[in-house]
Formats: sequence, structure tokens, C-alpha cells
Amino acid sequence: MKRYHNDFFDETYYKEVLDNGLEVIIFPKPDFLTTFAGIGTRYGSLNINQKFDGKDYKFNPGVAHFLEHKLFESEEKNIFDLFSNLGCQVNAFTSHLETVYHFSTTNKDIEEPLNLLLDFVQSLNISKQSVEKEKGIIIQELAMYKQEADSRLLEETYKSIYHDYPLKYDIGGDEDSVNRITKEELELAYKINYHPCNMVMMIIGPVIPEEVLSIIKNNQSKKEFLKAYKPVNNKIDESYEVKRKEYSFKMDVNKAKHVYALKLKADFLNPSDCNFKEWCVHIYLKHYFSPINPKYQEWLDEGIINDYFGFEVDYADEYANILFYKESDKDDIKEFIDKALKDDLLSEESLRQIKRNILGVLFRVFNDVSNFGAAYLRDYLNGNDFFENLVLLDQIKLNDLKEAFKEIDFNNYALVHLYPQDK
Repeated sequence: MKRYHNDFFDETYYKEVLDNGLEVIIFPKPDFLTTFAGIGTRYGSLNINQKFDGKDYKFNPGVAHFLEHKLFESEEKNIFDLFSNLGCQVNAFTSHLETVYHFSTTNKDIEEPLNLLLDFVQSLNISKQSVEKEKGIIIQELAMYKQEADSRLLEETYKSIYHDYPLKYDIGGDEDSVNRITKEELELAYKINYHPCNMVMMIIGPVIPEEVLSIIKNNQSKKEFLKAYKPVNNKIDESYEVKRKEYSFKMDVNKAKHVYALKLKADFLNPSDCNFKEWCVHIYLKHYFSPINPKYQEWLDEGIINDYFGFEVDYADEYANILFYKESDKDDIKEFIDKALKDDLLSEESLRQIKRNILGVLFRVFNDVSNFGAAYLRDYLNGNDFFENLVLLDQIKLNDLKEAFKEIDFNNYALVHLYPQDK
């Protein structure tokens, strides 16, 4: 087990890769009361085209999320009750590029819950009947999300931006794709993506690293796994142009909501380059659309924007987009954003202020083992180092913001409007 120390954050942690490929990361926090343990796979909703053992496989959208549901199911026992009886809170999430299972507890003895976590994640026992039953549950869940205005607005935004890229689907897929999923497809996706060599386990809390590692090694030594083949996620061909330039729909909302979406080229050299450019664009936009801009309070006072207003910058290996959202009776979001960005608001002082604010928020993450554990594990599964990402933020210069912003094509946009239903 190798020891690491980050001087900038004064954090010590340990890493080891087991013989079966499982990577273990341990953060001892002797002064904390809560322990977080999580295990994640580099498999999420976007990984629907994969190559494994020389063969190409195309999975239905929603398979990763479906697997998350099924792993918690056991005919003999209730996983949630087992963890609860051990004084633990257990949960899981499926995102675009990863699936993570985790628990937190204030109990000092974590051997039993740690073994339970490993055992239920590393065992898939499903029947055709249980798969068919689960379809109805997931479809009902997806229908519920469609009734939520913000979820539906985001769904329609991605459908406007993307032709074929799976961001256009909900993480759980859609009714058609869920109905197509079979027991055999789930078992194949599990075999490919849940091998220990494709997974990372993280423990953070008042633990002794050697003792925790011994528990994990003992657990893994009792199990046999197939030969390790790391899957390759095949690139999905996607047109650069947005699919539909403007789209509107109606729901039961009090006020109209609008999204101005920019579809960008994902031309990144590596994960670090991707993170750096995302930080740059995010900070650039903070100069304009946050209280650091003197006009921001005027916009609020005049009712031009309200608390709903904001933006999101999302850069990843295969996609990049910027979403602006605004609640207003006027369909003027594009004009408002474009006009605001014509001002020259960048300065060294505002850059320092924005970076300090962001770092302050991120430093608070270290005080919550569950939030820190989930954030670190997600970054790590995606090839990013949580600490390195914060160091990148600290290194950004004013010219970096300008260079990153120059790459944005404001002609490749989509507008999506959600209007109140006719009374």
C-alpha cells in the first residue's frame, strides 16, 4: 500500500491495486465520527457502445441504471434492511459515466458493512420474471420525472442539442428502451463493466488503513472472477450542428421557463485539459452572471431575472455544452445573454475574488466525508484527480479565460421554451 500526501490541502491517503484489479483508496480521518465507503464502476448511462474481448456491443439506453436497481434486489434478503440493522445508510447513483454504491455509518467497526457492500455489488442474480417486474417500476419512475418541469425542460434541451449522442436520453433511458432490455443484456453489461479491474473502492473516515485493506483483501480472496478485460467505450458519431434550433412545449407552471443552449466541440487533449477549459469558461461567465457584476442586482431589482436564473458549463471527453436558463414572460433569453456578454468585465481583482469564492465552497466539502467521498470517487472514476482539479483552478490566469471563451461558437445554439398551459 502506497502512502500519498497532498501538501496544498494537507491530506494523507493510501492506494493499492489488488491482484484482481480492484483499486482501493483509503483516507484516514481520525478526528471524524462518520465513515464513508463506496465502490464504483466506470459505467454510466452514456456507455451504450462498447468493445469487449474483440467484439462490439450496443446496449439499450438505461441499462446502467437498470443494473443499479437489480443489484439491490435479493430474493433471500432486503439489502436496505441489512445495512440499516448494521447502523448504516446505504444508497447508490447512476450518472453519465459511472455508477457508485455507498454507505455511511458512525459505527467504528465497519468490517461487516464493508463485506456486505462488496458482496452485493459483486453478485448479480436475476430472473426473467424479476426483470419484467422491474421494467414497470423504472417506467413509472421515468414518467414521474417527466411531470417535473425542470427535469422535462432539461430532457427537451438535450433532445434539441443532440441527434444520436445518448445525452438525449434520461439516465434511466425511455419507455421503449427499458421495455427492450433483457435479462441476458443486463448480465452481459454486468460481466463487462463490473469486473474488479473496472472498479474503484474508497473508504474515508476514522479508520486504520492496514486494517481496512486487510478486510477487503480477505473478502476478495474468497471470490473467483473471469479473466479481466477492460471494456473500450466506442466513440459515437454525432453531428456538430444542433438537432432542432427552437422548440417549445407546455406544462402546468406559473411562469414560462427558457433555455439557451450552446453545443460545443469536445476538442480536449486529456482530462486535465478538459477540466481546465471548463473552469475557465465557468469563471468567465461568473464575471457576467453572478453578483460580482454590478448590473446583476439591477437585473434582479427590475425583474429582468429572478432566483431561477443561472448557467451550467459541462465539458467531458466526448461532449461539451453550456446551458443558460431564465424564467420570464419574455422569450428574450438569447438576446439578454448575448448583449450582456458584450461588456468587458474581466479584471485581475474579480478573477481573484471568484476563485476565492469557489475554493471556499470546495474546501467545505472536506468537512463532510460523504460529500467528499462521492465527489472524489466520481472524479477518480472519470480519470480526474480531485486535488489536481482544485490546483488547476488556482493556476488560472486572466488570459486563460479569454482563450477558452474564444473557442465558443455562439452560432451553434438551441432555444427551448416551457410555457404555462392555457387556462
